[in-house]
Amino acid sequence: MTIQESIQIYLKWKESTRIIAHKRYKIRLDQFANFITSQGKRQLEEINGDDVIAYHTEMKKSYSLTTVAYSASILKNFFWFWHGRNKISFSPKEIEVTKFKSPIKELVSKKGFDAINKLLKNDNRSDLQRKLAINLLWDTGMRVSELTSLKLADIKEPSANGLRTAIIGTRKTLDNDQVVWGEETNEILNCYLGIRLCIDTAHDELLINPKTGKPFTDRSIQRWVKELKNKVGIEKNITPHSFRHSKAHKILDHGGDVTHVAAILRHSSPESSFKYLRLNESKHLKTAGKYLGEALLGNENAINSDKRLLEQNTLLLQLLKIQQLNNSIVLN
Repeated sequence: MTIQESIQIYLKWKESTRIIAHKRYKIRLDQFANFITSQGKRQLEEINGDDVIAYHTEMKKSYSLTTVAYSASILKNFFWFWHGRNKISFSPKEIEVTKFKSPIKELVSKKGFDAINKLLKNDNRSDLQRKLAINLLWDTGMRVSELTSLKLADIKEPSANGLRTAIIGTRKTLDNDQVVWGEETNEILNCYLGIRLCIDTAHDELLINPKTGKPFTDRSIQRWVKELKNKVGIEKNITPHSFRHSKAHKILDHGGDVTHVAAILRHSSPESSFKYLRLNESKHLKTAGKYLGEALLGNENAINSDKRLLEQNTLLLQLLKIQQLNNSIVLN
């Protein structure tokens, strides 16, 4: 079996369990296949653990450790699949996912968001699309893949207060969750829907390229964010995912806890929510301080007790002096 045939079979199986993830798997597996082919190997059975190590060594010259680790995870799953079907001669245990310390993610400040919003005009179709995307990311903290996958059918009719909401499929769990946004984003959406419904396309996605009639991709949104942040002079390296991190910190800064973060950002793992608590300094200090309260209170009580004792002793000393003075007057 050729490596390309094995990839096609694996991706077909993967698509049945992970609708979105299999697309990302295909990119990394095709890159691996190109590398293996360049090394003179075409059959799945010819590949061994050393080939995987050589591939990731080559990757490190051009990609971040995050991407290399992600590739290792994909290849490990891929080879476990074929190991279970007795098609490879080595154990996928040989593939180790590199452990590294992730850099702290950049956040989008309210000032930066307002600057981008001010730059984009509602009477320009291109600007309006970008403005809607930026505001949805800011208000909901949704993943960029969820934004580009958002369909017209997912958007609900306005409620009693005039606001719309949407039902989106969570990428990892495939669960359907509701997302909500504010009045300003709602107004932008209503304005854009009038234009969107006039675009001649067979696709149902919300964000459509009017020139091609095809949905905008994750890469499109990433380019938008990069272009806009440069135009308004934001020096930080923000990405669409930075809005998601910013949403988590906003929740914590406004008195929310990790359960609120998990609910609003639709985390499949509690660990994803707790990491924001560790990174949010003010919330972390406040939470930790609650459990230092007794010790602090005990110290404060001890200090107050010492103060009262000192005051009592001072008062007694003064009374003794007065009594001695009175005694001396009587004797004279």
